Formats: sequence, structure tokens, C-alpha cells
Amino acid sequence: MARNTEDIEGMLEYLQLDRMAESLDRLARTPGFPSFTPIQALREIITEEYVAQRNSQREKSLRLGKLNGCDAQMENLRTGNGRIYNDNIISQLSTLEFIQDRKNLSILGESGAGKTYAAKAFGVAACNANYRVYFSDFTMLLDDLCILKRKDLAKYQKRIRYFSRIQVLILDDFLVTHIEEERAIILFTLLKQRDELGTSTIISSQYNPETWNRYLGLSDDYAMPDGIRRRLIDQGFVLLVEKS
Repeated sequence: MARNTEDIEGMLEYLQLDRMAESLDRLARTPGFPSFTPIQALREIITEEYVAQRNSQREKSLRLGKLNGCDAQMENLRTGNGRIYNDNIISQLSTLEFIQDRKNLSILGESGAGKTYAAKAFGVAACNANYRVYFSDFTMLLDDLCILKRKDLAKYQKRIRYFSRIQVLILDDFLVTHIEEERAIILFTLLKQRDELGTSTIISSQYNPETWNRYLGLSDDYAMPDGIRRRLIDQGFVLLVEKS
């Protein structure tokens, strides 16, 4: 340690800010250190610790959000390489203001158009912006909730509350197959609670929202499919991904 900063470095180490202590020690030993302004010195000392903690938090967010190892990037969501996007909508959505504004996002397109990649790109960007994110296959999530509901109602309700509070919930392959009434009710319950809490839901689907009621096993009940569609479509954005 440099003699004149030894006490400060000790305090930083006590606070478990070892990188800042090392940065201060290294900076104090440079010939030009006496000419640094307080702001310059503070910036030099904090930057490495800040970057390291941000990266650590980012990796944790990606891991908890089931997006660890994902290389999907927002900058790749541009028309070209066999894909057609509405670049104006992409530009608007890339700010992530729709999450702050408590809006949803439905990514639509035919099979193989790149919907999952786009959904993951938004998820990674949201993690980078310190939002709580969770990515899941739609069918698997509903299956897990359905099994839990039959097994332990109290735990099911707790799990629904957990997923309702996630700031950005991504449901991939939304309604890829028909679901029976029990799972349709679970879906409605989840989306209703998320709507009430103002959390954002991102879905990817290859089906026109006007046809969603065909895939929900609710007999002649159109109120619930309309409620699902209204919450996802009317209170959010639609991004169409096409093959060129």
C-alpha cells in the first residue's frame, strides 16, 4: 500500500471493495497522481469495481432468467440476412420504454422466422438494464403450474404470485398446441395478475391473435380468450417477423 492511502485502502477492504482498494493503491503509486482532481481520482478508483459488479449482476440476471449463455442481441434485429422486421418498431422497442410503461410485446411470425431469437434478444437487453427477467417455453411453464396446482394448491398460488411479479416474463411458442380448460384458466389467471401488477409479458407465437380462441379449450366461452388477447395485444406492441 502507498503510505498516504493505507488507511483508506484498509477501509475499502473492510467494506469488501477490494478492487477499489487495489485501484487506489495503483493510482497512488503513479507519478501523476498528485495532479489528479478529486473527481478524476474518484472516477479512476470506482470504475473497475463498478464494471465488475455490473458484469456480475448481469451474469446473475441472465442465469436466473434462464438466458445464461444466450448470444441474442438487439442490434441483430434488423431487416436483412433472410429476415424482415419493422425497423421503426424495433427502434422504438429497443429503448425498453415499453417495460417501464407496463406494456406487453407479442412477437408474431411463421415457424422458423426467428421469433425465439427476437424474444431472447429483448430478454438479454432487459437483463442488461437490471430488470428481473424469466424466459420459459410456454407449454412447459403451464404444465409445471398445472401439476403443482393439482398437487399443492397453496404452493401453486405462491408460484403464480412469483411469476406475476417478474418484471419481464417471456413465453416462447405461445399456444403452439391446443390447451385444455384447466391450463387455459391458469394462463388467464397469470396474465390477469400480471396485468394488475403492471408487469410486462413478451410472447412469441406463429398464430394470428384473432384465432387464439381455437387453441384454448373453453367450449363456447369467448370471454376468457378475449381477455387473454386484450391483455397481450391491446395493451402492448405487436412485432411481426417475416422471412424474406
